[in-house]
Amino acid sequence: MEYKYNLAKLQYDKEKLEELIARQNRRVGQVFPKRLETQFWRANLERAKDNINQYVWTGVLAYFILILLIIPGDYWIIEQAYFAHDFIHCLAGLANGALSLLMLYIFAHHQKLKPYFPHAAMAVVFWSVISMSWLTMTVHTPALKHQAMMIICMIYILGYILTGVKPVQMLWVGLTAAVVTLLMLFSLYVKFDAMVMGRVLVGSCVFGFAISKMLCTRERMIFLSMLRADVSEKIHRIHTAELLHLSQHDELTKISNRRTFDEMLDTCYEQAKRDESALSILFIDVDHFKNYNDFYGHQKGDDVISSIAKTIKNAIRHMDFVARYGGEEFVVLLPETDAHGAYAVASNIYKAIDRLEIPHAKSSVSSHVTISLGITVFRGEDLSKEDLLSIADQALYRAKQLGRNQIYYQSIRAAHVA
Repeated sequence: MEYKYNLAKLQYDKEKLEELIARQNRRVGQVFPKRLETQFWRANLERAKDNINQYVWTGVLAYFILILLIIPGDYWIIEQAYFAHDFIHCLAGLANGALSLLMLYIFAHHQKLKPYFPHAAMAVVFWSVISMSWLTMTVHTPALKHQAMMIICMIYILGYILTGVKPVQMLWVGLTAAVVTLLMLFSLYVKFDAMVMGRVLVGSCVFGFAISKMLCTRERMIFLSMLRADVSEKIHRIHTAELLHLSQHDELTKISNRRTFDEMLDTCYEQAKRDESALSILFIDVDHFKNYNDFYGHQKGDDVISSIAKTIKNAIRHMDFVARYGGEEFVVLLPETDAHGAYAVASNIYKAIDRLEIPHAKSSVSSHVTISLGITVFRGEDLSKEDLLSIADQALYRAKQLGRNQIYYQSIRAAHVA
């Protein structure tokens, strides 16, 4: 019944996810419940850290190419009168950018620092905006100041896209950085166009926020689709596992069926031949079961078969294998077990069934349900599996001939002589 509960729960989860996907498509209200919202942003942060780790060398190459493009260009456009001052600021800006990206990588890569990655990412963006604004606004060459606007815009957009931090949190960080930057430039009496700078800072922050929100909408849909696919896969696995279980087990007794026994016999038979070890087989039959069914009814008969199957399973060792062979017959495989060991296991089963004391008014051997057991032991002889089973069945037949309610051992050698 546990699989049915798990299946029902997964079906419910899938329906809820499909409902969320529909709402996401319609943009109706708050899409994610709190638990799922937390899970989404945790996954988003992990994805951001993985991307930084995975593409770090690509980033290094891209930044190196950027340096090769910027430095010669700055070299030629800087006015000669301010060359040393402005060129040093240019180099400092490039070094500052490299340091900021390195800090992101360190917090994304090292296990002990990973939990602090979102805080580090917001601190890096805050620092980058302020420091790069000061470095670029304090140069004297007008062309470099114009270039600063593009750099600041890039910092904001990369901060939103690269870090995986919630857009609202990054918006507050960006706006705070913009205010601090303007106050710093005013307090240091830096010459700049406050209107243009304010538009660049606030505009870049809001623009990055809008892009981030659109990307998050797409990421939410992907996240929901992945969750739904994962749930569907789990449902499929449960169905597959249940079908496999049903194909391998007897529906009434819940122990292995004839088909599974044949597969297990193949394995044990080959192992016994390869290792030259003993393989014992027990055939078990419920005495006068047809009389029991006729007198007590088939429902009671099914209950008896189920009880006996459970009792046999509990009476054998963990290394042994039991299956329902058909009707009221059971078979037990005892790997690496000689005749003495097999007789001991058979005795345990016999006594356990006897202790059940299930009334059987139509039995000619006892007042309660009894069993007959036949034993044979295979030691790698030149014998087919079919012949081996035939000898075990002969042992059971002999136990019945001798009056039932007993254990009979039939050796392979004696069977051949006979």
